[in-house]
Amino acid sequence: MKQGDESLDFLSGFPPAEEPRFWEISPGRCLAWNEYGDPLGKAVMYYHGWPSSRLQARLAHHLAKERGLRLIAMDRPGMGQSTYEGGRLLESWPEMMGNFADELGIAKFGQLGVSGGGPYVLACAARIPERLSGSAVLGGAVPLAAISSGLRGLHPVYRILIPFRKLPGAVFSPIFQMAAMASYWKPGWPPLSWMMWSIGNEDARILLDFPDLWAVLTKSFQEGVKTGGHGVMTDADIYFQPLAWDPRDVRHPIRYWHGGDDRNIPVEMVREFTGKISGAQLDVDETMGHFSLVLRKAPVALDYLATCAAEGGD
Repeated sequence: MKQGDESLDFLSGFPPAEEPRFWEISPGRCLAWNEYGDPLGKAVMYYHGWPSSRLQARLAHHLAKERGLRLIAMDRPGMGQSTYEGGRLLESWPEMMGNFADELGIAKFGQLGVSGGGPYVLACAARIPERLSGSAVLGGAVPLAAISSGLRGLHPVYRILIPFRKLPGAVFSPIFQMAAMASYWKPGWPPLSWMMWSIGNEDARILLDFPDLWAVLTKSFQEGVKTGGHGVMTDADIYFQPLAWDPRDVRHPIRYWHGGDDRNIPVEMVREFTGKISGAQLDVDETMGHFSLVLRKAPVALDYLATCAAEGGD
């Protein structure tokens, strides 16, 4: 561990990648989920990145447990082991989360969106603010249809896939299968070492220095894409849907943290979008990238959600 990495001592000793529990959304449709942290704590819904799965939340297990938070993570429909849902809309997410919370006997819950989970936090803040104790986003994606500056600055892999996203999902299945196979290699070895060139220096350092972190991220990715390209690309298309509400009407407080050196989702894009949300507060760390920001600020974000739960939770 290098000097300054003491705050990352939670990046080891993760719980095992267990098989999920299942909640029946409707006949023939199931949501796969697991929980981490304190099973008796205040509930926080965890929305994973893209493409990933519920297993990503293992990274925050120790942090959530220390703060008395019950972290509930689910595979979005078509990802991991949740049932595929064609034509899924972002605006359907709040009702699903409200019904899921009802099933678990939870009146109010916090929510934490990481990377691609960001828009899902916003959707619940817009539609079911009365069910929320607090909302936080780490390195979050934004609805791209609402951005006037275009796609400049997005990670090259995203920009390569975007023009082809309307192709049948089966076209992408071999791509994700090959990527899943490649992820078994160590990040310092080709072909993954080539990917390291496309991310910030602090991101690359953390991924190389913490092998347990890399193991969790790759396992979550492998789980997320295991059913092929249909669900993954349907989830990707969510980011291009026009919003069904005006961000200026979203008054529920949302705390955003983002890295100034984020090579996946440029901070300029996040500044533009969060500036439209009435309840948003954006904190930027200019020294951090994408992965490094998520990990460095996870303790702060969970502190915030624990405080919100204590002040007005269920």
